[in-house]
Amino acid sequence: MSKEIHDVIIVGAGPIGSHTAYLLAKEGLDVGIFEKNSGIGKDVNCTGIVSTECLKIFGIPDEVILRPVNSIKAFSPSGNCLRYHSASPLAYIINRSLFDQDINRRAVTEGATTYLNTKVENISISDGSFKIKVKTEGKDREFRSKTGVIATGFELNSFIKKPKRFLYGIQTDVKMEGVNDIEVYFGKQIAPESFGWVVPTNGKSVKIGLITKKNPAEFLKKFLQNPLIAQRLSTYDRKIRCSPIPLGRIPKSYAERLVIVGEAAGQVKTTTGGGIYFGLLCSEIAVNIILKAFKNGNYSEKMFKEYERIWRSKVEHEIKAGRMLRNLFSRLSDNQIDLLIDFAKRDGILPIIKKSHFDWHKDIIISLSRLLISKKLFKKQYS
Repeated sequence: MSKEIHDVIIVGAGPIGSHTAYLLAKEGLDVGIFEKNSGIGKDVNCTGIVSTECLKIFGIPDEVILRPVNSIKAFSPSGNCLRYHSASPLAYIINRSLFDQDINRRAVTEGATTYLNTKVENISISDGSFKIKVKTEGKDREFRSKTGVIATGFELNSFIKKPKRFLYGIQTDVKMEGVNDIEVYFGKQIAPESFGWVVPTNGKSVKIGLITKKNPAEFLKKFLQNPLIAQRLSTYDRKIRCSPIPLGRIPKSYAERLVIVGEAAGQVKTTTGGGIYFGLLCSEIAVNIILKAFKNGNYSEKMFKEYERIWRSKVEHEIKAGRMLRNLFSRLSDNQIDLLIDFAKRDGILPIIKKSHFDWHKDIIISLSRLLISKKLFKKQYS
């Protein structure tokens, strides 16, 4: 069994892992990125929606952008539609595969090494090193480094403890007529306690999917048969992608010589399930702590504890607010959701939405909750 050494080992070559590698390699560290798939950005389960802020901060190149998002339609269980339009882009839809490849290319350009088709089978910390055992091309190999980063995304069978609650995100690519806006669908028959979506990409190409607690494939099949969808549907490739989404942070995102970033740590918007923006922000926090550890020659658990303190102070309030909204939303009947959409069309909610931020949801969640309580929106159901 051969052995190889890096300064930093990163498990996972998604955007969070590759961005972490890029920043560390740029500072002169020897970084190895280990990816189980045979290619970067392969079989990604993501709508590809990113905010304008994310686009600017992280320098997403024009060639990966498919289209801007200026309008969103929300459909109630009965089919009642609320359309929100903005003169300036609310967000952008990107090609996730090209995005992942671009970030990984940046890391490699700075000197990082990417190991494709390499499955990490064991992780350990011993003898003053972070160690991994991998299988690649039928061979067993062992690598070690001074510190490690887990950026695998959220996997149910991985090496780390999971949040107690998670959902499933499922989607497929289709050809569909007349889709110019992002469409969001609510209702117990579509996605209980969550929502379904229709996201246009290129031409007639569309991503259709939903988030649900259980039976995701069954709900997606029913969603595709919904009259609002089926009558516009041309073809779909029948390749379905499904993956778990954490609803909260993991108990501990650090250890001696180790940090955990991105979805693997639960750094996800619990309202929508999106993980790119929070993951990239937390990646930069992790990089600062890792560089500090190398500067001081200190890779102790106490050193890396600072990473968790900082990232939680930045985004945990958003994670908790999103979970609170989900808890409230899960108690609504379809009739109440219909009332909510109707209320939004005629009174009070659109001005709040216009002031909201695409990535930071806490303030709008609090404002909407207060407004709905003050208006006694659901008085008929409870009286």
